[in-house]
Amino acid sequence: MEKIETSFYTPLTPEEEAMDIVRKWSLKEKKGDRNAREWATLKIKDFLVETADGTYTLKSQKMNESIETMHTTHGALREAREKFAQPADLRGKKKVAILDICSGLGINASAALEQIIKPLLNGELEHLEMDMVEISWEVLAATLIIPSPSGSIHSESHQVIKKAIEKYLINKGLLSFSGEEKEIPANADIRVHCEDARKIVMEIPKNQVYDAVFLDPFSPTKSPELYSREFLAKVRSLLKEDGVILTYTSAAPVRYALLDAGLEIGEGPALGRSGGTIASPSLNKIPKPLSSADERMIALSDAGIPYRDPELNLSAKEIIENRHLERIATRGNSKIASTVKTPVYLANDLDDERNFDDERIKRRVLKHLESLSIGDLNSSKSRFLVCPQFSNCICCCGQKGPSTSRARIKEMEKRLKIVTDGNFK
Repeated sequence: MEKIETSFYTPLTPEEEAMDIVRKWSLKEKKGDRNAREWATLKIKDFLVETADGTYTLKSQKMNESIETMHTTHGALREAREKFAQPADLRGKKKVAILDICSGLGINASAALEQIIKPLLNGELEHLEMDMVEISWEVLAATLIIPSPSGSIHSESHQVIKKAIEKYLINKGLLSFSGEEKEIPANADIRVHCEDARKIVMEIPKNQVYDAVFLDPFSPTKSPELYSREFLAKVRSLLKEDGVILTYTSAAPVRYALLDAGLEIGEGPALGRSGGTIASPSLNKIPKPLSSADERMIALSDAGIPYRDPELNLSAKEIIENRHLERIATRGNSKIASTVKTPVYLANDLDDERNFDDERIKRRVLKHLESLSIGDLNSSKSRFLVCPQFSNCICCCGQKGPSTSRARIKEMEKRLKIVTDGNFK
C-alpha cells in the first residue's frame, strides 16, 4: 500500500476505531474482497453522529483532553451551505475555481457544487476547477461509506465529489474496486490532494487563482498551522481580486492575519451562537462589518496577535507556545491585556452601572490602563485610541472615522503604537 506523506504536524482526526474500520476495508480490497465496502458501511454506523438536518458526521479522536465533531451538530449540510457555499456567491459565472482546505467528508465541496451543478451540466458554466485538500486518506475514504445528505440536487453533487475521491484512492492503491456510479462532468476538473495543506499551497502554480477558498480546519487552538499569518498570506496570493476566503472561525488572531494580508474582513453568516469570517480583496464581497467590540480586541489587545509559522513547517505545539510567549511580552507594553476585555470599555463611564456592575472588573480594567499610562476610560488617550470607530471625532483629532473594519482596526493599531511609544501629545 502506498504511503502518503502527512508529516509536519499531528492533525486532529476522527476516532481511531472508526479509522481502523477504513484501514481494514482498504486491506480487504487489496486482497480481492469485493464486499469489503459493504462491510465497512455497516461497521461505520456505530460511529456516526446524526446532526440536526439529518446528515451525519464523525467524532474526533481525543486531543488535549477534548473531543470535537467534524461538523456542527446544528447540521453538517446546513453549515456547509450557509457558511461556505452560499456566501461564496458562485452562480452566474462562466468559469469557477474553488480551493477546499481540509475538505474532510466532502460536505463543503458538494454544497458548493450543488449551487452550480445545473449550469455546469447544461454548459452555462463552461468549466469548474476544484482542489480538495485533506491530510487524512482515511477521512477521504470515510466519505464513501457515510450516507450522502438527502435531497436530489445535493445527493447528485455529493456523488460527483465521492467519485472524484474514489478515483484518487484507487489511483493511489488505497482502494481496488469502483463502487460510485456517478461520473464527473467532462467540464469539471476536481483534483484531490492528500497532504499537509501548507505544502500544497506552495506547489499551486502562480497562475492558478480561486473564486472561493473554504478554510475549514478544526479550531485555531487545535490546528494553528492552517491559520497562521504566513499561511493565510500565501492563500491570499491565490485569490482572485473578487474572490473570497470563508471560514467558520471568528478568532481574533485569524481575523488579524487575514486583514494583515491586505484583505477586507467582515462577519460571516451565523449558525448557532456565533458567525464565521468572510475576507476578500473586494469590499463589495463583505456584507457585514465586524462588531465594534471585535475590532477593538483585534486592534488593541494581545488577543489579536496572530499565529506565526515563518517557514510553514512548525508543529502546532510550537506555534501555540510562540504565540503565548509573544502575548505575554506585549501585555502592558505594546498591547492592552485581553483579560476582562478592557478595550471594549474605552470611552465609557466607569460609574455607569449599565457598563460595570462588578467592582473587581473595574479595578482590573483600570490596572490594565495604568500599565500603559492611559489613565482612565475617558481620558484623552482612551478617546484617541477608539476615535476611528466614531463617525464624528471624539478626541479633537478632527479625522472622520474610516468606513471599513480593516481600516478602523489598522488606524486603532497605529494610534496604540503612538501612545505606547510615548509620542501622544
